[in-house]
Order: sequence, then C-alpha cells, then structure tokens
Amino acid sequence: MPARLRRQIFHLFPLLVASIWTIFRPGVWPVLPLGFAITLLLLLYDCEQLCLRSVIVESIIAGLVYRSIIWIATPSMIGMDPDKYAVAISRVSDNGIGAISDLGFYGTTPIYHLFHTVVMDISGLGPATTLQITSTIFFALVPVVIVSYLAAMLSGDRAAKLGCILASAGAASIIYATLTIPQGLMLLLWYLVAVILIVDRHHKMSSALLVILIALMASLHKIGAILALGGVVGVAVVNFINAMRDNRVLLPRYLYRYAIIAGLIFMVQMIWLTTWIKAITLKLTYIITGASIDTTIEAPAATKIGGLNYLFFEHSSWILLLFAAGVSGVWLLYTRRDRQTAGLLGISGLAALIICFAVATPFSLSIQRAIGIGEPFLIILAVIGAISLSKRTDKSIAPIVIGILIITQLIGAGVVPDHPTEVNEHLTDEEIEAKDWANKHLDQRIYGHYFVAQEITDFEGERATYKTGAGGGFPSGWSPASKYLVSGNLSEADGCFFLRKGQDRVRYNGLYRLKYDPITRLNESSRALVFENTDVVIYC
Repeated sequence: MPARLRRQIFHLFPLLVASIWTIFRPGVWPVLPLGFAITLLLLLYDCEQLCLRSVIVESIIAGLVYRSIIWIATPSMIGMDPDKYAVAISRVSDNGIGAISDLGFYGTTPIYHLFHTVVMDISGLGPATTLQITSTIFFALVPVVIVSYLAAMLSGDRAAKLGCILASAGAASIIYATLTIPQGLMLLLWYLVAVILIVDRHHKMSSALLVILIALMASLHKIGAILALGGVVGVAVVNFINAMRDNRVLLPRYLYRYAIIAGLIFMVQMIWLTTWIKAITLKLTYIITGASIDTTIEAPAATKIGGLNYLFFEHSSWILLLFAAGVSGVWLLYTRRDRQTAGLLGISGLAALIICFAVATPFSLSIQRAIGIGEPFLIILAVIGAISLSKRTDKSIAPIVIGILIITQLIGAGVVPDHPTEVNEHLTDEEIEAKDWANKHLDQRIYGHYFVAQEITDFEGERATYKTGAGGGFPSGWSPASKYLVSGNLSEADGCFFLRKGQDRVRYNGLYRLKYDPITRLNESSRALVFENTDVVIYC
C-alpha cells in the first residue's frame, strides 16, 4: 500500500469509526462531529507534508462522508421546509409544473423544483433522496474548491491547504448547508458570482456568465438579486477607497457594467416576480426610525433559555470567525491595493453587514442564513491573516488559529440536527410510526412540538402539503402546541396532543424551557392516552 494512501486512511479513520458508531446508535451528536473534527485536525497537522491536491481531495471526502452519515442516521427530513419541497417535486413529477402554480414566488420561478424533478426522474430515486444527494455533493465540493482556489491566488498554497480544511468544517457548521432548500442552491451560485467579482478577469464571457448566474439566483430565492447587487457595490466601494488613496478617480469600467446587470435583474425580481420591495421598504423604515417589532409573548409556564452556555454553542462559531476575518480584513485594507484583494474585502464586507443586520433585526433574516452568505470568504480572510501573523511570530501560529476555528465550527448548534442546546429538527423511527398512526386513526386536530407537527412522513399522503412559510408549513390537521405549552393552558387546545417524551424545550419565538411536565399534566386531565411507544405519547 502506498505511503500516501496509508496516510489518507489514517486521517479519515476517526471519521469512519464515528460514522459506523452513528449509523448503529441513536443520535448524531456528539460522536459524528467529534470524529469529523479529529479527522480535520489530523489533516491540518499533516498538511505541510501533503500536496495541495491531496489536501483538497481529503477535505472533500471528509465533508461527503459527514453529510452522508447525517442523512443516513436521521430517518426523516431535517428542519421545517425540506419535506415540503420533497412533496412539491413529487407532485411536479406526477402532474406537471402546473401542480405548484399556487406557490407564489416559487410557482412563478420553479427552477429549484424543476431541477430536482429532472434529477429524480432520470435517477429513479425518491424525492427525499434526490434532494439530499444534491445538497450533500454540492456543499461538500463547492466551498472547499472555491476557498482553495482563491486562497492560493491571494496567498499561496499554504493558505489554500489551511483554507480548504477549515472550509470543510465551516460549510458543515451552516445549518442551511445540510438543509435541502432553494436558498442552499442559491448560495452556491452566489459563491460563483463572488469568484467572478474577485478574480478580476473581465470580458464578454464573464459578463454573459454573470447575467445567467444572477438571473438564476433571483429565480431561486428572493434575496438572490439584492445579494448580487450588494456584492458589486461592495467591491466598488473598496475599489473606490483604493482609488482615492492612489489619487485616481475612475473605477474599473466592468464594475459599472456589472452594477447595471445586477440592478436590472434586481428591479425585475422585486417589482415583477415578487412584492418583496414593500417588505424591504418597511424593514428599512423600522431601522431608520429606530422602531422595533414587539416580540414579547406571555410564557408563564416556561423560561427563556439564554446565558453563556447557550451563547457559546449558538454563536461562538461565527463570532470567532468574523473577528478573525475582521482583523485580517482591516490589515489587508491598509497594506494591499490589488483588485483581487479589493474584491475579497468587498464581498466579505457585504457578508459582515448582512450578519450585523440579522443580529440587529432577527425578525428580518435569521443569523444562520446570514452566516452562509459569507462563510467561504470570511474563511479566506481568516487564513490569510493567520499566515501573515505566523510569518511575523512563529510558523505554528497559523495551524493553531485554524485548529481553534475548526473546533468552534464543529461544536456549534448548526453542525447537527440534534444538538443538546436546540430542539431536535427531525423525527426518530418511533416518532414516524406514531405520526403515521395518528394520520390514519385521528380525525381531530393534532397539536405537537413545532418540528414534529411540521414534519411530513408520507409525501404522497392526503395530509401532505408543499406550501411553506405564512399560510403553509403544517400538514392538514396538524398545528404547533407551542403556545399552549409555554402558557401551561393545555385545556384550551381543542384536539389531541402529540408529545415527545422527555422534551422540556419549546421553540416559540425563541427557545423556552418548560417549568412543568406536560405529559404528567395530560395524564391527570380528562384526556385519554390513545397511543404510546418508546418516544411518543398521544392524548385525546
């Protein structure tokens, strides 16, 4: 066996062991992220002796294995919306694209649904597997390749090696990188648009490609067009700063062309494809006037979860990465004036602004979505900064900094669907069994924990829905029990309760911990226990 192959197997061995353990034991946390972290740290330790291609390949393989095991180990889809898209592409496959014409934005631009329907029909796979395979492959491959390419261009092979290892961990830590939703595919196209803006090789082909990519982004998600326009503006701002410092007046001509392209597509999307311009205007009005939306709720039977423990696991991954990237970005702004660096700083600055916007106005954009927009580019900045620091101090500083960032990425709540600081966002086999039973035998309204009530287990069933967001999301006959659980007024719900055993946390405009056991209260009430298995009780 060649020495290089033995070394690669040695690196991947902890992840393979963790994968086997996870397949045959309940739960993904903490074994699978631990195995993934050890694999990446071993690769980080050894990367100086490996060629760049080997490091890239191992980083991609590790990411593929990690994501694949998450899908294998979770019996249902993950999160609120992926199961709805599985229902949608199943309907499109059976009845044509007109079957989802009432989906609003996605009924007008069903790019995501059409793409996966074609993949499903050609491959013969089921809708859930089709969505999972594309997400697994794309997010294990694209961020690593982009980070390695840009880092090598801006700072050499050592930066590319460290960057692609951190990118493998970083992409895994974005919860939306493991969810099969249109924004995930839109993010991948955004990464390609950002590469075009950063690389600074501009001709007619790049303009044509940019038009295609931005149009696809605008068709995949409402934020797509404004993201592309913001990227062009961000790059222009940094170039303008450099021009002022060099006593130049004119910006590169291609930026004007790109701004017109992105601006026209943005206007078409905002005015014709959606009415989102009204929502943006309203949110900007709230920010400018200093007003806020009242998110206060009555929760006498629960306490809101917070504190340092929650902050560390929920936010440390992006806070440390943003800090490292910010320090490096400020240093690069003052020391380098080439257009490639200006492009990276413009894209990363846009990402940082979006993250700050998400923190300041959580009702507008979730932090998890915002992180995904800038993750690869913030990683590049952090790596360049770490290498520059190591050149001035000690060579070991760079891998130590990257190792710390890898660990913080892989202990965060977004890295697995069953993190202990969050509510499980998937169903177990027993929960699927209970939900199938409830769908067949109960004709009353059923109230369950938020993600349990949302999840669809039978994509062809009568209760299945393909609608998401306001006015959708829950299968017919199912509703969230959150309001009744945090208030303690279970008697106000007219129907059945479908509750997980041992779950004392409730997602209701934030995360709450109950002060009582709802199952004990139901057992003492006039409701009767109609179903029970290892994980679930149903009272009617």
